[in-house]
Amino acid sequence: MRYPRALRLLAPAQYQRVFRHCEVKSSDRYITVLACSNSLAHPRLGTTVSIRNAGNAVKRNRIKRLIKESFRLNQQQLAGWDLVVVARAGVSSRTNRQLFNTLETHWRKIAAHANTGTDTD
Repeated sequence: MRYPRALRLLAPAQYQRVFRHCEVKSSDRYITVLACSNSLAHPRLGTTVSIRNAGNAVKRNRIKRLIKESFRLNQQQLAGWDLVVVARAGVSSRTNRQLFNTLETHWRKIAAHANTGTDTD
């Protein structure tokens, strides 16, 4: 199944907007998630998984697939946000389950911020 264009950050300007106007940041040792509200009824996702932090293409693609799948399962609670997930050093050493659990925690923090309007980190 394709990842719909409407749910992706596509242009560098869209990424820069999230980096510059980040309203919510959720971070741990392996992943940082930045979020900026958008005027849409759905969330959009961007990922940055560098070769330096994650390793070869096989490892980077595994991490990106996990991020996209976790986002797909949680997109209802993230409506109205532009999100950028940044993989940090050592992320490729984590198992799929560990990464999935980490992402679930980040999504919950961002969704909680949307409901309460408080900062999370």
